[in-house]
Amino acid sequence: MPIDLQLHRVQKLLKLLGNPHHHPKFIHIAGTNGKGSVCAYISHALTASGIHNGRFNSPHLVTPRDSIQCDNHPVSEYIYNTSKAHVQKTNDEFNIGCTDFELLTCTAFEIFSRLTVPIAILEVGVGGRMDATNVIPAESTLAVGITKIGLDHQGLLGNTIAEIAYQKVGIFKENVPAIIDGTNSEIVLEVARKEALKLNSQLIIANRADNDENLEPGLLGDYQLDNVSVAVQILKNIKDSKITHESIKKGIKDTKWPGRLQLYNFQLRKLDKYKNDDDKVVKMVLDGAHNTQAAIELGKCLNDMRNDFKSFVFVIGITKGKDVSELFNKLITPNDTVIFTQFNENIEGMPWIEPTDAQELSNELKAQKVDCQNNISISNVNDALIKATEISDKTGDRIVVCGSLYLVADILRL
Repeated sequence: MPIDLQLHRVQKLLKLLGNPHHHPKFIHIAGTNGKGSVCAYISHALTASGIHNGRFNSPHLVTPRDSIQCDNHPVSEYIYNTSKAHVQKTNDEFNIGCTDFELLTCTAFEIFSRLTVPIAILEVGVGGRMDATNVIPAESTLAVGITKIGLDHQGLLGNTIAEIAYQKVGIFKENVPAIIDGTNSEIVLEVARKEALKLNSQLIIANRADNDENLEPGLLGDYQLDNVSVAVQILKNIKDSKITHESIKKGIKDTKWPGRLQLYNFQLRKLDKYKNDDDKVVKMVLDGAHNTQAAIELGKCLNDMRNDFKSFVFVIGITKGKDVSELFNKLITPNDTVIFTQFNENIEGMPWIEPTDAQELSNELKAQKVDCQNNISISNVNDALIKATEISDKTGDRIVVCGSLYLVADILRL
């Protein structure tokens, strides 16, 4: 089933389940980039503060179960499977017709209620206003957060920054503090101000200048300081005595978030060609950067690495329908090699997701006249990795896998 942004199905199903979304207190996060990082920072800080917490992120990385976590660990298979079965059975019995994402969202609510977590952090799936996560009542919401907003999901959410921002700030709740990344454009901030005023919500603009200089983000990338500023302001507004300066500092430093500027040691024996090379490891950079904004930030980080690596071998896969007009030129330099590939299209719970044809991407790079050392098209991910490894062995270039979290997930599943 394709993306269908409605709330009535989720509301009906949750009512039949006994309204599990009324039980914990929630922190709700929307935005174009950085949502998952902010959720991870908050969750790790709560754990460091001794506060039991749940977290729901999407899309899942390796399996749907890893999208629902408790204290920064995926919930047990038993809890996940039994909760999912109960939700699915109720949906089927009453012929509600929830989408896969709506069923997963309801499963998360069911699990958080069963585990009696006092606080759960929710990442919006798409947009915010009509997203399945946006059924939580104001009285159960501690704070909402908005990360950097850019152009993504045009057509579904709107064709301008203002239209997209309107959908994102739809998670604002009456009398609930709203924290927004201050690096957003004035257009976005003005949309947020109007929504906050309408709902009598305190709007807090988070800026990295307000961060404690001793904070050390556990995630790579200068832009993470902006995500940290949003997370810290949210934590401060929860006003729980267990949350201290030291526990926030520890949580921010301890944060891990796979697939986001992740330095990854890939064991070559996972590939058939190298199955006898037990000890051989290739260092890679894994990043789900899939839009212009994310590509700009990844490009900045890679430029910093170019002191050690004059060039990179990119392995790139893109979801069908994504705008790549301003993506490649933010990453690729004339000395780099680019290998386009296609991630596995059979993604559990997301049948609408398809990869762009690798040759089509290769042709697009040529059409954009982006200079590179080599432009290669290899549709099979394993074969693309073998080729990247062969080139890296000869040149010493670092391999960078990017373009989609679904491609990153394929690597992590090997």
